[in-house]
Amino acid sequence: MNLVEYVFGAARELNRWTEAAILCEDRRLTYAQLLRAVRKFGGALRTLGVARGKRVAVVAADGPEFVASFLGAAAVGAVAVPLSTMLPPDELEYVLNHCGAKAAVVTPEQLDKLRSVRKSLPQLETVLVVGGEPNSDGADEGVLSFDEVVEGAGEAEVEDVSDDATAFILYTSGSTGRPKGAVHIHRNLPYTVETYCKQVLGVRPEDRLFSSSRLFFAYGLGNSLSFPLSTGAASVLCRERPTPPVVAGVFEKHQPTIFFGVPAVFSALIEYASQGSALETRSLKFCVSAGEKLPERIFREWKELTGLDILDGIGSTEMLHMFFSNRRDHVRPGSSGLEVPGYGAKLQDHTGREIEGAGTGSLIVKGLSACAGYWMDAEKTADTMRGEWVRTGDIYRRDREGFYWFEGRGDDLFKVKGLWVSPVEVEEALLSCADVSEAAVVPRADADGLNTVVAFVVLKSKQTDDGEAAEKLKAHASALLPPFKRPAEIRFADALPRTATGKLQRFKLREGLAESA
Repeated sequence: MNLVEYVFGAARELNRWTEAAILCEDRRLTYAQLLRAVRKFGGALRTLGVARGKRVAVVAADGPEFVASFLGAAAVGAVAVPLSTMLPPDELEYVLNHCGAKAAVVTPEQLDKLRSVRKSLPQLETVLVVGGEPNSDGADEGVLSFDEVVEGAGEAEVEDVSDDATAFILYTSGSTGRPKGAVHIHRNLPYTVETYCKQVLGVRPEDRLFSSSRLFFAYGLGNSLSFPLSTGAASVLCRERPTPPVVAGVFEKHQPTIFFGVPAVFSALIEYASQGSALETRSLKFCVSAGEKLPERIFREWKELTGLDILDGIGSTEMLHMFFSNRRDHVRPGSSGLEVPGYGAKLQDHTGREIEGAGTGSLIVKGLSACAGYWMDAEKTADTMRGEWVRTGDIYRRDREGFYWFEGRGDDLFKVKGLWVSPVEVEEALLSCADVSEAAVVPRADADGLNTVVAFVVLKSKQTDDGEAAEKLKAHASALLPPFKRPAEIRFADALPRTATGKLQRFKLREGLAESA
C-alpha cells in the first residue's frame, strides 16, 4: 500500500473529510482540501517530469505546503527528502548533491541560500517557492511559484507501490561528521502509527497535536504529519521558530490536546512562566519529550507548573520514531520508559554478548519501521544495520522492571583514574541545582595527560561572581558524585551548541577545549 492511502484511511473510514486536518495560523485545511492539495502536487511533479524514484527536496517552514509536498511526492512514487531549514549553504549543497534532488520546494527565506549554491547543483532542475511570485524576467532559470504551478496542475491518482519501495529519505542531524540519509520505505511510516501512536499515545480523532520539533526531523514528522492525519485528528502547525512566546500563543489560539517537545523547550517554557508570562495549558492531556534525555528536575517542575506528565522516550532517524517510551499510566521520571509494542531491544557487552535481565550495555533495537539503510553509503549501512537489528550507539541500563535508563553515547564515555564516567550522570547532578538551566560534560587532559571532568553550565540568571558560582556548583556536585566523577573545572556559557533538532554537540565543546589548550 502507498503510505498516502494509509494516511488518509482514517478520514475515509470515519468520514472526516469536512473536519480539520491542518490548523496553521489562521488557516484551516479540511481532509478533503488536503487530499486535493496532495494530488495536485503529485500532478505538478508529473508535469515537471519528476518520475518514480526521483528525489524531491523539501526545505521549508512547517505549513500545509510542506505536508502536501511530502505526501504528494510519495503519492506518485517519487521520493521526498525533507531537509533542515537551518542548514548552512555548504551543507545544503552537500545534501542536495548527495541525494541527487531533481526538484526542491522551498519557503522564501531559503531562496537566497539556495541561489548561492545553485551552480553546484546540476541535477536540480526545478525550484518551487512557496508564496513566491512567478519568475517573469528569467533571471532564475527553473525557479517557479509553488502556488502557480500546483494550482495549474491536474490531480494525480495515488499510485500503487510495493511496501518496500523507497518513500522518503531523512538525513541525520549531523552531530558528528557529514549527515547520512536514512532510506525509509512505504511500510515504515504506518508501522509507527500502529505501534507507538495508537498503542502508547492513544491518539483519537478529536485530538489536536502540536509539536515544537519541525517536520524535517523524524520526531516532528510523526508528531505533526503521520500521527494526526492517520488517526483523523488535527495537526497544529507553526511556521515560526518555537520560542516560548510563540508556543504560548499556539496553546492559546489552537488549544492542542497533546504537545511534543524536547527537554530544552520544556525548560524554556518553565522559565518563561516563572517570569510571570501567561502559559495556558488547560487543553493539554499530556506532553511528550524526545531528542535527548529529559532530566527528572524538568519533569517535576513541569508537573508542578501545569499538572501534566511528560512522557519521555527515545527514537532515532533510523527507526523513524519511538522504540522506548513511558506510558500515561506508568511513568518513571528520568527513564526512557519501556519497549514500545512491536519493537525489540538487546543490551550487549563489549564482546557483543547479550546481557540478560538487569544490566548495562550497548543498545541494539529492531522493528518494522527501521530504515532500509543509508543512501549511497554501503559502508555505514553495514556498520549500523545488522540483519533485523540496528546499532543505536547508545549505552543503556535496564532495571529489574524492564525500564531503560540512558547512560550516554558510546563515544561520549571517558575514563578518569581508570574508571568510566558517563557525562549524563554528572550533568544530572549539576541540573539538580536550582540555579542551573543547562549542563554539558566533556573530558580534558591535564598537564600530565590524564583526563579530568570539565562542565559547561548555563545559569538561569547571570551571577556577578563566576568564581563563587563555580565553587557552589562543585560543592553541590560533590555531595552527589564519587570523587573521580566530580567536575575539576566549571565553565559558564550563554548557550550550549546544539544541532537543528536540539541535540547537544559535545564534540564542539571538546574541540573548543583542545583549541584553548
